[in-house]
Amino acid sequence: MNLNELLKRYESSKNYQATDQQELLTMAKKLYISNEISYHHYRDLAREINTVEEPSTSTP
Repeated sequence: MNLNELLKRYESSKNYQATDQQELLTMAKKLYISNEISYHHYRDLAREINTVEEPSTSTP
């Protein structure tokens, strides 16, 4: 499973798009705990999710 597949699965499960990285990490963790993905896939997803930059907010 890659990040795009996780995003699609999240959207179909929750009926909305993830708003932050934590939501995706939680989804990946649930899939791992329920044995739907392997530890290897979970680790790769977590690494990929954490490397995606969130939009930064600028303060004046």
